[in-house]
Amino acid sequence: MKNLTGKSAIIYSRVSTTDQRKYGNSLRDQSIKLRDFCNSNNVDIVKEYKEDYSAKNFERPEYQKLVNFAKDNKEKIDYLLVLNWDRFSRNINNGLSQIDFFSKLDIEVNTLESWRDYNDAYQLMPQIINLAASEVENTIRSERVMKGNRRALKDGRWINMQPKGYVKGRDAEDKPLMQPDPNLSQLVTELFEVFSTGLYSQNELRKLPKFKELNLKRSTMSKMLMQIAYAGKIRVTAFKEEAEIIVDALHKPLITMDIYNKVQYVLDKKRRYKQKPKKLDERLPLRGLLTCGKCGSNLTGSGSTSKTGKKHFYYHCNPKKGCGERFTINAAHQKLNEYLKSFKLENEALELFKLILEDSWSKTEHSNKTVIAKNKKQIIQLNANKETLLDKLMKEVIKDDTYKKKESSLNDEITKLEDELEHLKCSQEEEKEVVNFGIHLIQNLESMYNNGSVSIKQKLLSSIFSENLIFEGDKYRTPKTNKGFRHIYKNINMLESLKQKTGNKLSNVSRSVPGTGLEPVRTNVHWILSPTCLPIPPPGQGKCCLSKRTSERVMRFELTTPTLAR
Repeated sequence: MKNLTGKSAIIYSRVSTTDQRKYGNSLRDQSIKLRDFCNSNNVDIVKEYKEDYSAKNFERPEYQKLVNFAKDNKEKIDYLLVLNWDRFSRNINNGLSQIDFFSKLDIEVNTLESWRDYNDAYQLMPQIINLAASEVENTIRSERVMKGNRRALKDGRWINMQPKGYVKGRDAEDKPLMQPDPNLSQLVTELFEVFSTGLYSQNELRKLPKFKELNLKRSTMSKMLMQIAYAGKIRVTAFKEEAEIIVDALHKPLITMDIYNKVQYVLDKKRRYKQKPKKLDERLPLRGLLTCGKCGSNLTGSGSTSKTGKKHFYYHCNPKKGCGERFTINAAHQKLNEYLKSFKLENEALELFKLILEDSWSKTEHSNKTVIAKNKKQIIQLNANKETLLDKLMKEVIKDDTYKKKESSLNDEITKLEDELEHLKCSQEEEKEVVNFGIHLIQNLESMYNNGSVSIKQKLLSSIFSENLIFEGDKYRTPKTNKGFRHIYKNINMLESLKQKTGNKLSNVSRSVPGTGLEPVRTNVHWILSPTCLPIPPPGQGKCCLSKRTSERVMRFELTTPTLAR
């Protein structure tokens, strides 16, 4: 080492973990050794930098300050001193690049424990070896950590930050094992269950008062719904020669695998049929559902402030189109309420209609049995295919990757068939709930509408009317309703007359009800049985929803046709 008297230097200390900084005094030890060296060799310390950061690259906050200071004061600095090369860098290419950068500033990078004489070409190799050794050590350590983490994941132990709905915990062996959050876990369960029905978009769910406590962000909602850990599984991603696998988790699941699969199905469907989100205003529920009677354009709505400072709301045509159509929201809302009231059935006709529904339900259930038997047979065959596939793997006829892909495909088919089976099953008790709820809906359309949110109001109206409404003067043009809905009320007089007759077979009367499949199901009306949205519960029921097994069938029945659609 040459004489350093009168030279100046920046000294730099670094550790890579908080534990080293807090308990090992590593930064302090490095600083003392660097200062002692400078004092012993009469080197003037211009600036000192300390850092708790990884050495994988040079994107370190304090190091960047060091670089900027060196560029601004290069005439005053002779050396950049560190304790050893792994404190400077653990990447050989980056390390040599930075050494070259400082050499162009006439600043020499060197270490106390492996000092290099830059005038001796033979000392380049030891420097490279030292930098390479640090990189190799870092790589081995990272791989060791990676293997340890993968081992824990394969054992079913969640090692990352706890998903929303879980908190930190420990098992009987005092090992980390996350536990359901006593405050939020139930809400997370309900969030998955409600979304699995397909009734709500992610944005609508986030805004429901019930789920406000979860404090969900738009950017993280999809990731949460795709997280299989909630179903008591852990996804171990592919690594080198190892294929991706899904294992049973040790923590308690918040949802069933069936609910998780339904959620993924809904997510996939919404991705393929993504709609532009609507701007909803509670004061303008008919915005987007009205057509201008003068020019045929869609009407919008907005507020206008009067001279007194009071705000009045109107539905109106787009002024840019030169149409002056405009009317107050009060007139439009009042006339719509009167129209919805007119749908109410007389009690006697209602009783007969109830009998028709029960008879139609019975016929639908009979046809469902055929489908159930067919599905069960397919599931048995698919499971047999899985056994054959496993046998081929054991005999090394197929490779592991091929087996996993085919098994995943077979599992998806089985899950879909089992899900359909679940929807087709229905008990007599559920039949009673379905029919009672259908009657309640028919008799309380106005109340349902007025007590619902703007989203519910729009979905209810779109399920009743097949076209936009046209408001002229002080009344609506005769609106066109959906087939199933129109059929119910078109035959009220017929039901009134039939109730007074005797000897009619119920099956003959029920021919007046459209058969299964005549009215296509509209996905945008699948809302009525959500436990968080129904404003008025049916008579004698404490909850605003029916069983999960029949929910989809009921929703289709309620808003499309008086028979049960499969």
